[in-house]
Amino acid sequence: MQDRPSAAELLDSVAEYLFAELRPEVPREQRFKVLVAANVCAVVAREIRAGEEPDAEDLALFGELLGEQVDDVHRAAAELSQRMRSGELDDRIDELAPRLTEHVRRKLEIARPGYEEG
Repeated sequence: MQDRPSAAELLDSVAEYLFAELRPEVPREQRFKVLVAANVCAVVAREIRAGEEPDAEDLALFGELLGEQVDDVHRAAAELSQRMRSGELDDRIDELAPRLTEHVRRKLEIARPGYEEG
């Protein structure tokens, strides 16, 4: 365990510095790059805070939708995607759509908080 500030707090500080202090000082044509860097810091900080819970929830969801035990969230997502593309799951679309919406919401909570609110 590290003392404070935590890694997430440090990343928040860097993001705030980039956005609020450095961005106005950077030439206009470079500001987008500064915003991208600030956003990367903010996303990584949220990923750290979220911990393993989103992956664990997705692992359980993908296993349920695939109908089998899965142990790797990325392989499970790839398998589910492949089955969907092949049409194998077309008859279950009414079941899959709301469940996959849960997955997308979890991703957006980290990547772009507040996105659903407009």
